[in-house]
Amino acid sequence: MTYHELEQVELTNMCAIIDEKNHKVLVQERKKSWTGIAFPGGHLEKGEALVPSTIREIKEETGLDITNLKLCGVKDWFEPEKNRRYMVFLYSTTEFSGQLINETDEGKVFWQDINQLANLNLASSFLEMADMMLHSTYSEFVYEIDGEHWEKKFY
Repeated sequence: MTYHELEQVELTNMCAIIDEKNHKVLVQERKKSWTGIAFPGGHLEKGEALVPSTIREIKEETGLDITNLKLCGVKDWFEPEKNRRYMVFLYSTTEFSGQLINETDEGKVFWQDINQLANLNLASSFLEMADMMLHSTYSEFVYEIDGEHWEKKFY
């Protein structure tokens, strides 16, 4: 049997909360890391399952309760100098309830017309992620390193 060296993995999530009636999506103006506008989400806690972690993060960052999450795909990349892979599990839902929190320490949260999303000050590579989450264009968005250059690949 061949031995494979294990890599460290950082697991995160993100969810597109879609208001179909008003043709809007909930966005967050992120101010801590990965600044710009994106969908809300966060990190999994040790031993936490993917869907419950996404439900928890959305509640913490928006005040909303979400259900019936649909897995839209994964974004990931490997950082060789840290021997670490970073993975973002991407979800969407049209089922939400509760009172929206307008701002947390993560940033402002607001509803945005889906057709105007591309006109905002988006976080780096978020437009590709949003396309994946809203239109199911592909299932994996990965950065592959070619020497010193990071190349976007879609599968």
